[in-house]
Amino acid sequence: MEWQPDEQGLQQVLQLLKDSQSPDTATQRAVQEKLEQLNQFPDFNNYLIFVLTSLKSEDEPTRSLSGLILKNNVKAHYQNFPPLVADFIKRECLNNIGDPSPLIRATIGKREREFSVCVCLLVSVCMCLLVSVCMCLLVSVCMCLLVSVCAY
Repeated sequence: MEWQPDEQGLQQVLQLLKDSQSPDTATQRAVQEKLEQLNQFPDFNNYLIFVLTSLKSEDEPTRSLSGLILKNNVKAHYQNFPPLVADFIKRECLNNIGDPSPLIRATIGKREREFSVCVCLLVSVCMCLLVSVCMCLLVSVCMCLLVSVCAY
């Protein structure tokens, strides 16, 4: 079953993202402290990717900011992400590369280039396909050789 956010938690994350856009220094400090607290919970990254990729009705700066925070978390903590969180982020990136918003596409694309999260996944998939094709070719060649040898 696909991860779904808790509605109350989602509203708190959205409010935090909106507060972080405030020019007030005290508000910025409070947001930074809250972000540091939330980063202790791997599930927080699921909320960030959810806001970035699934809340299409949310304003673009909020969605993009969610992606920026996620990018920083990926850079700093990706090796500590539980596999389900890492897989969810990869899957959502791949599913949303073609987002209608240029800003969101750029945010997702930047994360790909900088951290190779989605790119690594694509390369892995391509390598698996390549190995499969090579194995099929090898089997075909072996079958042809076997048929040739048996024919003599």
